[in-house]
Amino acid sequence: MYSIGIDIGGSKIAAGVVSEEQKLVSKKSLPFPHTGNPLDSIRTIQTLIDGLLSENRLKLEDAACIGLAVPGSIDYDRGVVINAYNLDYHDFPLCKLVGEHFPGVTVYVENDANAAALAEYYCGAFRGYSSGLLITIGTGIGGGLVMDGKLFIGGKKNGFEFGHAVLVFGGEPCTCGQRGCIESYCSAAALVREGRKAASAHHESAMYKRAQGELTRINAKLVMDCAREGDEVASAIYKQYTDYLGATACTAIALFDPEIIAFGGGVSNDGEFLLSPIREYARQYAFFKNHAKFVTAEMKNDAGIVGAAMLHLQR
Repeated sequence: MYSIGIDIGGSKIAAGVVSEEQKLVSKKSLPFPHTGNPLDSIRTIQTLIDGLLSENRLKLEDAACIGLAVPGSIDYDRGVVINAYNLDYHDFPLCKLVGEHFPGVTVYVENDANAAALAEYYCGAFRGYSSGLLITIGTGIGGGLVMDGKLFIGGKKNGFEFGHAVLVFGGEPCTCGQRGCIESYCSAAALVREGRKAASAHHESAMYKRAQGELTRINAKLVMDCAREGDEVASAIYKQYTDYLGATACTAIALFDPEIIAFGGGVSNDGEFLLSPIREYARQYAFFKNHAKFVTAEMKNDAGIVGAAMLHLQR
C-alpha cells in the first residue's frame, strides 16, 4: 500500500508518493494554473497523479488514499473547501472533483498547516510525543495542533486558526479584519513592517544602509541578519518580535499544554537565534514551569505532501 499527498499552493501544486513505511519516495510539481477557472487546477492534479502512478509503476487500487492540503477553511463532512482565496476556491467540492478522476480511492482534504502538523507528528519533530503544536511563520501565521495523537480541528470542526487569536487588543490591523491578531505581530510580514518603520526613522542604521536607502528592499532576512550582527535598531526590532512569539508560545502553553512546540517557515531557518529568546521568555512567563520543548520543524517543504498523505491514518 502507498498513499498520495497533494500540497496545493498559490504558486505551485506539489504531489508525492508516500510509502507504507511513511517515506516520501517520489515527488513532482507543476505551477498552479491561475486561469480564473479553478477547475483547471483539477486537471493539473490529475496530471501530477497520473505521472506519479506511471513513473513509479503503481496500481491505483493499491492506494490507501489521496490527501489534499490547501491554504483555506474546510467543510470536513462534505469534503469542500469553503474559502481558499489565493486559489479562488469558494465552496469548492475538491474531494468530489478529484475523486471522479480516481474512482475507488478515498479522497481527503485538510488545511495545509494542519497537514504540516501531521507530517511532523508521523515523520518529523513530533515523533515520540502524543501532543504538539506547529506554528508556521510566513506571510501569515499558520497553526496545527495534535492532541493525544489526533489532529485538533475544533469542537465544531471549523478548524484551528491560531494565528487569528488576539495578542494585542486594538492593535495592528490583520488581513482577517480584526486588529491585534497573533499574525499581525508574529508573521514575517510583521517583522518586515516593523523593520521598515524603524529604518525610516534611523537612516544611520545598518538596515537602512544595507537596503541602500530603499525601504522596499528590507525583508525579514535582512532584519534578522542585521540583528545578528549587532545593529542596535535591528536588534531592538528583533527583540520585540521574539517577545511577541514568546507571548504567543506562553498562550499556547496555558491553553493546550503541548509537549512540544515546533516553529516552521522561513523565519525558523534562524534556528537557535530565534528559539533562544523564545525559550527565555517562556522560562520567565509561562504559566506551567514544566512546559513544552521548543524546536524547529523538520519536514520543511515536504510537510504539506507528507501530511496530506497521512490523512487516512486520522479518519
